[in-house]
Amino acid sequence: MKNDKELAWLMERIIHKYIQYEKIPQQYCDGLVLTQPEIHTIAIIGDNEGINVTALAKTRGITKGAASQMIYKLRDKGLVEKRVSPDSDAELNLFLTEMGKKAREEHLNRYKTNGEKFASILNSVPKEAKKAMVEFFEAFEKELDRISG
Repeated sequence: MKNDKELAWLMERIIHKYIQYEKIPQQYCDGLVLTQPEIHTIAIIGDNEGINVTALAKTRGITKGAASQMIYKLRDKGLVEKRVSPDSDAELNLFLTEMGKKAREEHLNRYKTNGEKFASILNSVPKEAKKAMVEFFEAFEKELDRISG
């Protein structure tokens, strides 16, 4: 049981460190300052032009209310625009502005560098261990969804 307890504490420490990391504002294109949740929202919209708030919330793993608040912030910064859906007047689709596209592009360039670091770490993990990690994280996410409603 000691190993399971140590694993649980390690995971909790990593989660807390990532939460702190997400709060650190970073500068993008000409003085634009964004947090990790903001730039990740921009990246999702850029990857899924025309996405609606419900799908954005699901993709980010946040509530629709939180997604809406994020969209208002990003719209006020001139990064995202809303357009009425061609399918329904009641639905709004999300698109990046030119500045949003520039921020996304810079983020993708940074992500490549960090992605290479994480890829080299993951490349050293045996295939069977990766499979077990995926199963564990999926079960962990499912339990978090269950207990958080």
